Amino acid sequence: MLCLPLVACQTIDATGERHLSLIGERQEIEMGETSNEDIITTMGLYEDESLQNYVQELGSRIAATTERPELPWTFQVVDDEVVNAFALPGGYIYLTRGILSHFDNEAQLAGVLGHEIAHVTAKHSVIRLSKAMVTQLGLGVATIAVPELQEFSSMLGQGMKLLFLKFSRDDETEADRLGVRYMQNVNEDPKELMNVMAMLGRISDTGKEGALPQWASTHPHPENRMDFIAGQIAGLEHRDFQPVERESYLQRLDGMVYGPNPREGIVREAMFYHPDMAFQLGFPAEWEVVNRRGAVLGMSPGKDAAFQLTFGKDKDPVGALQSFFGQTDINGLSSSNAPINGLPAASGEFRARTNRGEVQGLATFILHGGHLYQLFGYSPLRAWSQYDREIRNTANSFERLTDNRYLDIEPLRLKIITAESATSLKELHARHKTAIPLEELARLNQIDAEEILQPGRLVKTVTGQLP
Repeated sequence: MLCLPLVACQTIDATGERHLSLIGERQEIEMGETSNEDIITTMGLYEDESLQNYVQELGSRIAATTERPELPWTFQVVDDEVVNAFALPGGYIYLTRGILSHFDNEAQLAGVLGHEIAHVTAKHSVIRLSKAMVTQLGLGVATIAVPELQEFSSMLGQGMKLLFLKFSRDDETEADRLGVRYMQNVNEDPKELMNVMAMLGRISDTGKEGALPQWASTHPHPENRMDFIAGQIAGLEHRDFQPVERESYLQRLDGMVYGPNPREGIVREAMFYHPDMAFQLGFPAEWEVVNRRGAVLGMSPGKDAAFQLTFGKDKDPVGALQSFFGQTDINGLSSSNAPINGLPAASGEFRARTNRGEVQGLATFILHGGHLYQLFGYSPLRAWSQYDREIRNTANSFERLTDNRYLDIEPLRLKIITAESATSLKELHARHKTAIPLEELARLNQIDAEEILQPGRLVKTVTGQLP
């Protein structure tokens, strides 16, 4: 977009380029602060204070060498198993525990931090938001008008919506270029960023649905990025970097939760079990069930009916139902205060006007363990007769969890071991009864299964067992 008269343009210090910018730094920081609250609420932070402090300290050290050291840089590890990292305006950087578990050393962490920092110093989000404002594209999405009935992706706050503001490939290439520069600034070896690309390539080569890491899904292909990064390294003025710190980094991962955390909910044959909250809920057999912190969503095969469970703020099921029926565009059709499986409850059928037409559904509020649960099942009005029974059965299936197989379940965890003699990863996998397949363990360690490990080498294994 050209910088025309009467349109605010500025030179970006990190890149030297002039771009449209309608968002000042103070507003950018405020956007980041607000978005950060949404991210924490929706995704949750990984509960390891030492690890959080370590990532914050390393990120701050890198950010201090950039063109925007004055930003309130915040680096956080979110509790998500997906291999991902992302940045929001104002200096808010996030890495998942999933991507941390796949790094092999501190330099790889520094490389991804540098890349995400570069998105902020180059103002990629600010530039894209400014263009959207001028062209009146905005970030709006078609959603159900009643907050409680919005599908999970539409329930998310502004912070989560910003995650869907995709960067262009040029943005990603620019972030790689700046990321190499920032690694050099703190004397971290940028060749390890190439190894990150190789790791992402290994994961994407599995060909499994959902296997492609989100950090790679909107970026240029890892192999192309490796070639570009190698070219950037070749052009550096000096390449005398500090030794790659591997052992201390891996020791920080010892005991980290690996994969989905079943304590926060697990799905088995259309049944959802939540050990920490001690309840279970049964969905129709063919429905897709997605579990996220603070919300569970079931979707019909035709994606024309949904059922969601969230937490309410009230403690009174009857009052919560009355309050729901009292909202604009909600028409309550029936109500019942009958308990559900011995738990205080209130439920009622309703119709709601949305920007996609009328929906009909069932709202249910259940008090259990001192928490109010909000259950909403709904579909377009024309399809309600098809899903009425399934949605009612799902709502009525909510009950206390008493099965110790799920109440006592623990997540898989990383365990860092030392190779005592020259051996292959394949032999270690068999000897230590690792909880994941050999191929997955090889990707996790960024080595081949048949590679001979020298005595004293630290290796990641995964312990535990899920039902």
